[in-house]
Amino acid sequence: MGKKLKVGKTRKDKFYHLAKETGYRSRSSFKLIQLNRKFQFLQKARAVVDLCAAPGVDLVPIKPIPNVVTLQEDITTDKCRQALRKELQTWKVDVVLNDGAPNVGANWQHDAFSQAHLTLMALKLACDFLNKGGTFVTKVFRSKDYQPLLWIFQHFFKKVQATKPQASRTSPLFCFFCSPGFLAPDKIDSKFFDPKHAFKEVDEQAKTVKELIPVKNPKAEGYTDGDLTLYHSFTVTAFLKADNPVDFLSKASEITFDNPDLESHSATSTEIKECIRDIKVLGRKELRLLLSWRSKLRRFLTKKLRQAAKKLGQAISSDEDESDPEEEPDKKKEEDKGDAEDDNEEEELEKKLAELKAEEVADLKRKKRKLLKERRKQRERVELKMDLPGVSIADTNDTCLFSLATIKKKKVLSDISKGDMQAAESLADGEDDIHLSEDDEDDDEADKMSLASDLDDDDLDEVEQRQEELEKKAQKKKILDAEGLALGCQIATSKKRARDLMDGSFHRFANSEEVWEVPEWFLDDERKHRKKPVPVTREMVEEFKQKWKEIDARPIKRVAEAKARKKRRMLKKMEQAKKKAEAVVNTVDSSEREKMAQLKSIYKKAGLGKEKREVTYVVTKKGGGKNVRRPPGVKGVFKVVDGRMKKDMRGISLSSLLLSEYFCPFV
Repeated sequence: MGKKLKVGKTRKDKFYHLAKETGYRSRSSFKLIQLNRKFQFLQKARAVVDLCAAPGVDLVPIKPIPNVVTLQEDITTDKCRQALRKELQTWKVDVVLNDGAPNVGANWQHDAFSQAHLTLMALKLACDFLNKGGTFVTKVFRSKDYQPLLWIFQHFFKKVQATKPQASRTSPLFCFFCSPGFLAPDKIDSKFFDPKHAFKEVDEQAKTVKELIPVKNPKAEGYTDGDLTLYHSFTVTAFLKADNPVDFLSKASEITFDNPDLESHSATSTEIKECIRDIKVLGRKELRLLLSWRSKLRRFLTKKLRQAAKKLGQAISSDEDESDPEEEPDKKKEEDKGDAEDDNEEEELEKKLAELKAEEVADLKRKKRKLLKERRKQRERVELKMDLPGVSIADTNDTCLFSLATIKKKKVLSDISKGDMQAAESLADGEDDIHLSEDDEDDDEADKMSLASDLDDDDLDEVEQRQEELEKKAQKKKILDAEGLALGCQIATSKKRARDLMDGSFHRFANSEEVWEVPEWFLDDERKHRKKPVPVTREMVEEFKQKWKEIDARPIKRVAEAKARKKRRMLKKMEQAKKKAEAVVNTVDSSEREKMAQLKSIYKKAGLGKEKREVTYVVTKKGGGKNVRRPPGVKGVFKVVDGRMKKDMRGISLSSLLLSEYFCPFV
């Protein structure tokens, strides 16, 4: 077998073959030609630095080129910068090119960060060796670090244009930045080239007063978790303590006073009191008025706290003068010890909060991955016509009468499998007596222990016996068959029938608990036959039996999946056979007969045309032989057989039947 080509960098497209035919070393030459045709940055260039110039794989030596100095270095190290400085000396270059890419692996996020980091290091070298007004062309990976890179580029170049040449591969993840007009600043902050700082995730900027006044109707986004109201009332103290007052005003509907000093303050005018009654209807002018009012109250409270702190400091100093100097070291030790304990508790709380937050984030990611996987499977099933849109046989969420996922005990599951409709109804209503946990069982055991300690032995035995009898009776009433379901249907659809059944259930044998001194077989016969006939027709019972049969006859999940896989394989074979057939038809050298033969072999190998044809058997007459003409009335394929052979085969089958009846007479 030939060696399979990888789908990545070794993919050979038309630009790969064109580069070989024209004598270029790699397909990247056409990228450079197309970029220069569009931006024209090589016509006036006197010196050019091409980073990562090795074709296909970086960090390897390349064949020498006339009038070109090649260096085999890593562009992320200072050694490369020193080597370039040694070669260029006092020169500056006009163009810096970078078409490098790191070694990729299975982790997509790591690969994206490595590509962004490599681009940032190439920009650092370009800023060191570019002339003012020079051009920098580099490959960029479209990831979450794309916008930070664009923002950094815009600080060093007059214009930054993202483009994708035709010779580049069709992957939408890569593009090129062409940045003409290098600004050559005198001082450059080192944080621009620090990946930890450059690709750091920043918080969302605070809202302005202008954003609080919507121009259009807001988009319906639903309620937040745990918040089912649109009206929110806050206190003035909460408004003053808010880190972002603009965001606070966007959420608040009313602000109430909880401090009389703030309410009687000179800055709290009647207009302010009217504005805080309903914040949602305020305009831009009124909102700015509230913000200025907040700043005045904050200055007032700060001044008040400083005065209180001064008074407290004077009181403490006077108390210290009167206190015993021998007790001061002990007090200091106790205060230091208490501060250390408080610090330790705060650290532990912070660690626990960080762990809980990490667990919550991991749980959300896990749920998101599971949801995306289920959606992908659902789309595949719909495409294969295994499911209808919105309906899935693989859906584990039972949304019919009750959910099997809520069953926590084997006893409840066995009751439902036997036809226990009471347990099913309790599951549908969401009753708590079905969803028993270990804690509930422990509580029941504790109740039984307390009951046993309160009662005597005889009373306890009587209570337990009575409980067992009640459980047996309840178990007998719970299980329903087809007849019981038909009776329940009548009760649910007709009030008169339900009333008649209830009236007819009261007779002298209904709840008889007397012990009869008769044999057990007599009691069993009485229980069996001494009953009032149930007013249910046979047709209704058969109807419910048929429904259960239809439910049992539904195909299981594995059968449906196997059929879908078989269908998918057949479709794949069909597509391959069609492609081969088109290639055979388009050939010019072959004749029509050869093409027909090749087409037959292709479809035969694909498993098409294997349908069994109906064969008609024709019995020859004596001396006729096998060369017989088509009999009248026979269509399609027919086969000539010997009449004697047919009689012999019939005799063999008859004799085998007689032997089986002789040896197995009772079967």
